[in-house]
Amino acid sequence: MDVPAFRERLLRLAPKDPLVLAVSGGGDSVALALLVKEAGRQAVVAHLDHGLRPESPLDQAFVRALAERLGFPFFTERVEVARIAQARGENLEAVAREVRYAFLHRVAREVGARAILTAHTLDDQAETVLLQLLQGTARATGIREREGIVVRPLLAHTREELRAYLRARGEAWREDPTNQDPALDRNFLRLFVFPLLEERFPAAKRALARFAEARAEEEGVLERQAEARLLPDPRFFVPAFRAAPLLEAPLAVRRRALRRLLEKLGLRPEARLVLLLEGAHALEAPEDLRPLRKRGLRLLSLTWATGNAYAGGNAEPGPLTAKGRALLEAMAALGVALDLSHLAEEAAWEALRVYEGPVCATHANCRALVPSERHLSDGLLRALAGREGVLGLVPFNAFLDPAWKRGMARLPLEAFFRHKAHAEALMGGGRVGLGTDWDGGFGLEAVPQGLDRHRDLRALGDEGFLGGNWLRWLLGWF
Repeated sequence: MDVPAFRERLLRLAPKDPLVLAVSGGGDSVALALLVKEAGRQAVVAHLDHGLRPESPLDQAFVRALAERLGFPFFTERVEVARIAQARGENLEAVAREVRYAFLHRVAREVGARAILTAHTLDDQAETVLLQLLQGTARATGIREREGIVVRPLLAHTREELRAYLRARGEAWREDPTNQDPALDRNFLRLFVFPLLEERFPAAKRALARFAEARAEEEGVLERQAEARLLPDPRFFVPAFRAAPLLEAPLAVRRRALRRLLEKLGLRPEARLVLLLEGAHALEAPEDLRPLRKRGLRLLSLTWATGNAYAGGNAEPGPLTAKGRALLEAMAALGVALDLSHLAEEAAWEALRVYEGPVCATHANCRALVPSERHLSDGLLRALAGREGVLGLVPFNAFLDPAWKRGMARLPLEAFFRHKAHAEALMGGGRVGLGTDWDGGFGLEAVPQGLDRHRDLRALGDEGFLGGNWLRWLLGWF
């Protein structure tokens, strides 16, 4: 291994410390940790125990000892990935990857790191490209050297090069026996297909890696075109972009523009968008949640005003039902957050006791100022804050003053600020944001004075209130 060349490559890809090192204990990741140390960089070691093998605690202990020896802080977490995959009905490998990267991003946020380093090699690149081609993936760009804050500085090196580096230093590593399971597609290629290919075509892996590099360059051109189409819209206080340049662009450019947009907002492009279903009336049974989750559903309220088979609503108060408790259990297992909006007081308290996942209220105001089951009591507001949730306040006149009726004059903005001040006093400023379900459905005459255009929203609060608080909440669990 050429350590000076690695140091230069790492400086190009990740110029600022600290770095987060994803270390499983295998040969590739151990070599990565040692090379980063030799390069004189500051880093933390992050190790996720997927709970898939009985010997995984030994892997964790090995990585911990390595981190201590190198003088790197150590972060670890255990997640029962198989249980999550089974509950979701999803592919084990895909879920493991999702959970692993979520963990790495959390560590990065905690330590203020701008780069997460993984130990993907040239062998991984070749396997990925061939797998993508066989699966019919159109892009077939393989593994990117940099994607968001994830950096892969070992893509030019083979597994054998890294193991030769470790043997020369007298370093040990852990072997994962699941890498010998041919039931997994990647292992099948590694164990059976590539040995045959390389017997006939010795440079097969490097050829596939060069193909990936060429495709990545082509993709880079498209991404630059996408970036050029993302023109900021100064009319809005929150991050916004002009629609016309995107709508006029070819579909391939629009796709990449959406990815870039997500990155600018601090979201992992692979995480998808958040879909909210207002009311579980459409679910005949808790089992119906699974296919909706696969299609992107991540946030669900149990009712819409009226009571249903799951819970009492604000227009028909009542408790949480046995079917509702079963639905909440399914939501927790599948990673779907709970929206308290429209729940009756009794049902909301029961839901908080039953459901231990992320909670919010996307559109509700303060019952202390507007006495109605439609809004949250002070007790619920405190409980929501205690669960690190966010309240979305609604600038709808009828939600601000119980005396207001249609046909009356628009209320002053002070009516909204009373709710904002009350909620922030109970929950803290970081737990209150702008709510949903008012932008256009009520009519201009039904919102306070001064809210005539979207840009007028900046009068309601700072960037945190207008979106930042919601984004932090989402990033905390999504």
